[in-house]
Amino acid sequence: MSAFILVCYLGLKMEGKIYFRNVNDCLSYKDRLNNQTVFKGKKEKTYQCMCKLVPQIDEKKVRVY
Repeated sequence: MSAFILVCYLGLKMEGKIYFRNVNDCLSYKDRLNNQTVFKGKKEKTYQCMCKLVPQIDEKKVRVY
């Protein structure tokens, strides 16, 4: 099965990922999360999110929404 992965970074560190069956769902979440700012201590950081196609995943090991 193929799926789309939404990956979000805060600075250079990956903060989360989630798999979707539908690219439109992935892009919808990306649009809502991308470019949000968070304060860590005195520093302001911005979420950078992207959707990518994953050609082959094992549904027994990965939950796909």
